[in-house]
Amino acid sequence: MSKFVYFPLIKTRDAELRAFQNLSSEVMEQILPIYELTKSRTTKKAPDGDIHRRMRQICEIQDGRPFILDLSTDNKYINPQIEQLVSPYDGFKDWQYFLNLYKELNIIPMVHLYEADDDDEDGSTFKEVESFVANISKVKSQIAVRLPHDLSSGDYKYYLEPIIHSLQNECKLIVLLDANFVSEDAQSDVADIVDPLILSAKEVLDLDGFDKIEDVVMLCTSFPSSPAKAGNEDAEGKFKILEENIYQGVIEEVNIKYGDYASINTQQIEMKGGTFVPRIDIALEDGYSFIYKRYRRNDGSYPRCAKSMLIDSEYSNLDTWADSEILLASEDTPTGISPSFWISVRMVYYINTRVNLRNSD
Repeated sequence: MSKFVYFPLIKTRDAELRAFQNLSSEVMEQILPIYELTKSRTTKKAPDGDIHRRMRQICEIQDGRPFILDLSTDNKYINPQIEQLVSPYDGFKDWQYFLNLYKELNIIPMVHLYEADDDDEDGSTFKEVESFVANISKVKSQIAVRLPHDLSSGDYKYYLEPIIHSLQNECKLIVLLDANFVSEDAQSDVADIVDPLILSAKEVLDLDGFDKIEDVVMLCTSFPSSPAKAGNEDAEGKFKILEENIYQGVIEEVNIKYGDYASINTQQIEMKGGTFVPRIDIALEDGYSFIYKRYRRNDGSYPRCAKSMLIDSEYSNLDTWADSEILLASEDTPTGISPSFWISVRMVYYINTRVNLRNSD
């Protein structure tokens, strides 16, 4: 197993990258980020949004540390550059070229699964994937692959053994088991996620060549699209963090690593001007709940949210950038007044709580 205690999965949007820019070196040393590469903001010079700008940002954030690089498949965040990189032609030739372009970075590349037509001439369902793995594992010490957490029995063998058997040299594989979004409706039945994850992890660890697997990692998020609705209160409330319940249920049966979406909802709703209610969200130290403070702009806005948070007995100062920003806002001098900025604050605090929890396991 690797030294990393936490595997946060994020898209390379402004809010997420701002959060990672404000994590301490101590925290960054303990996490292995999974970046879903997205287009950057559009400009006159780059109307499609240049992905190389995002790569420069990742380079500055990681500062030589390793990270897993994936490609977004969300239509809102892709552009022709990304579409070209996922083409399986000639062993994902363009993806290989792109990775070589950034060979100075400590990239752990994601394997993009692709199934050829049934009538493929050589009968190999995964010939392009196997070609990619064979080539890239000659120059990389680790690669990663992401699969749903609840595939049928035998499917992990079907998808993973061709990858494992194509690995060259001492290259190891990181397997990500993704449960995606766990809805509020599932709060009463976490077992619906836990049981398939246990079965899947056991099947992966029982594969021929399992010694070439570095880590098996769970991924999911339960952060709601509407915290106020989940908390059943308008101004302030509490809602559950199901990721922690799920992880505790899984590790009772099988030893895997913890990952999640770093407190981001999979829908990633972008609030346009005038439609949002200022809100500050903080994950409690026990790992199982969020609390939030929510006041409209004509009723105190972010400064009132911050003041209310600081006097809440459940809030703890972790001495992070997030705590500093809450303090500034409580003094009527918030650094940012956009939802995007306060998503970054939430993420920094949340990531620190996850690292602290894993270190105390």
